[in-house]
This record gives sequence, C-alpha cells and structure tokens, in this order.
Amino acid sequence: MLEFVLQISHYSLPVLALAVLTLCIFALLKRRAPSLGSAKLISTVNGDTFPLVCRETSIGRHKNCDIILNYSTVSRTHAVIVCSKGGWYITSIKNDAEVFVNGKKIDKKEFLKTGDKITLGNITLIFDNK
Repeated sequence: MLEFVLQISHYSLPVLALAVLTLCIFALLKRRAPSLGSAKLISTVNGDTFPLVCRETSIGRHKNCDIILNYSTVSRTHAVIVCSKGGWYITSIKNDAEVFVNGKKIDKKEFLKTGDKITLGNITLIFDNK
C-alpha cells in the first residue's frame, strides 16, 4: 500500500505543480498594468523635459534618482512620482523634503493632472500627460 501511495505522489506532485504554475501565469497575464501614456515633467527653469517612462520615478539630487535636479534646495532623494490605476500621483520621500502641488504643501500623496505645478525646493516642474 505504501509503495502505491509513493508511486502516485511521484507523478501527481509534478502535475499539481504544473497546474499551479499555469494558473499563476494566467492570473498575471489577465491583470493589465495601467498605461503610462506620454507623461512628462517640464522644468520652468530651463525647459528641460523629463519623460516618465517607469511606474515609479524618483526625483532628487542623488545620482541614483531617475530624475536628477542639481540644485541645493532639492534634497538628495526628494520625491517620487507613481503611476497607479487611479492615475499619476506624487509623494515626498522624506519628512523634511517639502513638496508643493499648485502652491499647496502635500502631506501624503497628491494625484496629478495635466498642468499641475510641482515645486521641490525652489524648482518648479509642470506635469504634462497629454
């Protein structure tokens, strides 16, 4: 009897693992991530354009940030812009790094729309998602 159970489990476990893997792949393919569109940030200082090509884009002075702003009033890691199902939003990375959207200081996350003015330190960026 024990040999019979061992023989069945020898074949059934790989089949079960393959079934679970197949279900996981179908579930991942079924969920679609929101489209990034053509979102970008435009600097009001010099007109530089920063396309938002990732779901999360970090902004700051540090060389590891996705968008590097070499200004002393910008923190090393200042903010992050995220694309979610609800749209684009920005949030501050550190408590001491102030982020303003259209002149209003944000505490948590703030959803963005085309034309919003994002101020980091004394640098203003315009969000464009046309």
